[in-house]
Amino acid sequence: MKNNLPEGVTPEMIKAWKEQYGPDKVKLATLAPEVPEKTKDVVVRVPDRQTYNQYDKWVGTDPGKAKDILINACLLSNKEEVKADDVLYFSCYWALSELLPLHKAIVGDL
Repeated sequence: MKNNLPEGVTPEMIKAWKEQYGPDKVKLATLAPEVPEKTKDVVVRVPDRQTYNQYDKWVGTDPGKAKDILINACLLSNKEEVKADDVLYFSCYWALSELLPLHKAIVGDL
């Protein structure tokens, strides 16, 4: 993580989040980097299995609810500001969806 923490985030908060979610599960995300007047650094966590299951339950029938599940569970800093701005909200959703721990497998005949 870079030395400059997002506004309102302290090193103690980062330490607590890493203890709660795992040292490799807490990430810095720069939202809307292509829109300079909207760009915002935030702290997010990698979605866990429970969060992904809730997200997946709704993604086909209520995509808005699915997005809210990811953002409410995995955005750790600046949540109200991000949720109040469409550009930041959709950028955050994109960042979190990129962090979904889905990995391909190699399947072959026996």
